Amino acid sequence: MIQNNGSGQGAVPQTTRTRTYRTGNTTLSLREGQVLKGVVSDVHGNRISLDLGEGASFTGELEDASNYSIGQKAGFRVASLEDNKIILKAYGDNYLLGMDDTVDQALEEAGLPKTDRNLDIVQSLLENGRSISKESIMNAIRLTSKFPTNGVDAVITMDRLGMSMTEESVKQFEQYKNGSHQLLYKMDSLTDSIGEMLSSVGEKVPRLSAQVGSELIRLALSTDPSLEETTLIHEKTLPGEAEIPTFFDAEGKPVSTETLLKLSGEEMTLTDADGKQLSLQDAIKTLANASPEIASRLEEMNSENPSVLTDEEAAMVAGADEKSSEASDPGALSRMKSLFNNLTDTAAGAIRHAVAQSGMAEDFRTPFIHEQIGYSLSPDERETFSNLLKDYPIPEDLKKAVADGTATTRELLGELQKQFPKLSDELSGKLISDKGFQTLIKSQFMTNWTLSPEEMKEDGSMRKIYDRMNQQFVALEHFSETTLGKDLFSDLSGTAKDMNQNLDFMKALNETFQYMQLPIKLQNQNAHGDLYVMTRKENLRKNPNKLKAVLHLEMDHLGTLDIHITRENTAVTAAFYTDRKDTEALFSKNMEMLKDAINEQGFAFQGTMNPKEKDVDIVKDFLASEAPVGGMKRYSFDLRA
Repeated sequence: MIQNNGSGQGAVPQTTRTRTYRTGNTTLSLREGQVLKGVVSDVHGNRISLDLGEGASFTGELEDASNYSIGQKAGFRVASLEDNKIILKAYGDNYLLGMDDTVDQALEEAGLPKTDRNLDIVQSLLENGRSISKESIMNAIRLTSKFPTNGVDAVITMDRLGMSMTEESVKQFEQYKNGSHQLLYKMDSLTDSIGEMLSSVGEKVPRLSAQVGSELIRLALSTDPSLEETTLIHEKTLPGEAEIPTFFDAEGKPVSTETLLKLSGEEMTLTDADGKQLSLQDAIKTLANASPEIASRLEEMNSENPSVLTDEEAAMVAGADEKSSEASDPGALSRMKSLFNNLTDTAAGAIRHAVAQSGMAEDFRTPFIHEQIGYSLSPDERETFSNLLKDYPIPEDLKKAVADGTATTRELLGELQKQFPKLSDELSGKLISDKGFQTLIKSQFMTNWTLSPEEMKEDGSMRKIYDRMNQQFVALEHFSETTLGKDLFSDLSGTAKDMNQNLDFMKALNETFQYMQLPIKLQNQNAHGDLYVMTRKENLRKNPNKLKAVLHLEMDHLGTLDIHITRENTAVTAAFYTDRKDTEALFSKNMEMLKDAINEQGFAFQGTMNPKEKDVDIVKDFLASEAPVGGMKRYSFDLRA
C-alpha cells in the first residue's frame, strides 16, 4: 500500500521493524524508515509498479498514480511493515530520470547497440507509453524495419493508435505530425510545376503547345463556376455580348452553362427565368442560339488531338525541366508566393495601421473577385499581357476587359482554348510560355480548389471540392504521360500524387475521427484552415447535442487563430486563442456582435479571448484525446493515455 499523502519529512517510527521479501528472482530486505528509489515501470489506473533494479520490483495501490509517468524516477519511504503489509509514503518531490539516461539504460539491459535508430525507437516507445522491455524493443525494431525510409516515431505512434500502415499512409502521417500537411501550400508548388511544364513545352517543342495548352485549359475549366463568379455573370455581361439565358433546376437553383453542356443527352427538366418548364435539350438549343461560342463548344466538346513526342523532343523538354530547378533566379514556389504577397501587402499594411490607430480594422477590399483577371494580375502585368494578346484573334471587347481586369479568367481561357487549333506553332508556344498566361492558369486551378465562406454554407460543398481535387490531382499526376506520351515532369506528377495521398489519408482518418482541411478563399487572400471535431463519432451518435470542435486558421492579416467551440444542447461556448495583440483587440471589440448574432439563432452564447500558448497537435491533442487543448501551459499525464 502506497500513501502519497506526505512529503516523507515526518518522524520515523520509534520501533524499527525489518522484514525480508521475495521479489522475482531476488530477495529484498526492507526496514521501516528506509527510502526506496526506482523507475516507474507501469501505471494502470491506481496501480503503480516501481522497478528497483537488479530484478527487484513491487506493485502497489496509489490514489493519484496518474501523476506519475512511465520512465519517471520516484522515491518512497517505508512507513510501516506491520501485519505483513508494506506501507510507503512519498519521499520528497518526485524527480525525473533524464530521457537520455532512461533510453541508454533500456538498451543496455536489452543488450542492444546504441545506434541512432535504436535510441529513437526506445524514446518513441516511452513517449507512447509502451513497455521498454527487450521483447518490446525487438518487436518495435522489426515493425519499423518494414518502413526504413520513414521516421520510427510515426510507425510506433500509428501502431499504438491501431491505424493501418502502408508506405504512403506513414509518409502522410509524418507530414500531419510535423505540420507540413497543408494542401493549400502544396497547391502553390503544384501550380508552379504546371508553369514550368508550360515553359518547357512552349520553348522547346512549340509544335505541341496548342495541344498542351488546350488540354490544360480543358482540365482547368472542367468544374462549375464558383458562387461568386456565377453571381458576377448574372449581374454583368461583357460589352457587346448577348445575355446568356439562365435556367434553374427542380430546387430553384441556377444551373451553370458548363453543367448543362456536360449533362447533354440526359433526361432533365429545367425552368427558365419566366417559370416556363423545358427539357435539357431545349435549354441547350436556346443557349446555342443565344451564343455562337456555346454552339462552337458543343461541336468541340469531345474532340481529341493525340500526339506524342519524338525521343529528341522528349530529351529537350526533360533537360529544360531539370534545369528549371537549377536556375539562379528565385524558385518557382518563391515566385508564386511573391505574387500572392504583392496582392495583399497594401491591404495588410492598411489593416495593421487601422488596428494600431483605432483597434479596429477597416474594410479594405480589392475591387475584383478571385475569378477576375484583375485579382491575379497587377495593372502592369495586365498591360504587358494585353500587349501580347494584340497578336491573337480574340474579340476586341474581351481584350479590353482583360486590360481593365473585369474579364473572368474562365472567359479568357475558354476563348483561348477555341483559338489554339487556329494558331501557328510560334504563337501557341509564345502564349503558353508567357508568365501572364501561366499565372491565369494557376489562378484558375487555385479557384477550383478553394471555397469561399459563402460556398461553405451550401450542403455538400466540402464533399464536392474534395471530389473535384481528387479528379484533377489524378489528371495532373498523369497529364504529361497522357498528353505528351511520356512522363517527363516528375515534379508535377510527384506533387499531384502526394496531394492525392493526402486526401486518401484524410478519408482514412474520418473513418473514426472527424477532421478536414479547409482551403478558404477570402476577400484578399487564400487561407489554410483545419477543422477538428474533438468528440469521437461513437460519442456523437450517442449524444448529438454535445459537441467539441477546434477550428484552426492561418491568415495573413489576423495571424494564427484557434477557435475552441463547445456545444451542449443550446449552450454554445467559443474560446478564441491568438498570439497577436491587434487581433485580440479586434475580436474583443466585436465579441458582442457575434454574441447577438448567435443568440438570435436560439442559442445561449459565451465567448472569450485568450493568449495562444500552443498549437493543436493532430496526434497528441486530436487522435489520442477527446479534450480540446488551448491555453494549457503544461501537462501532467500518463504517457500511455
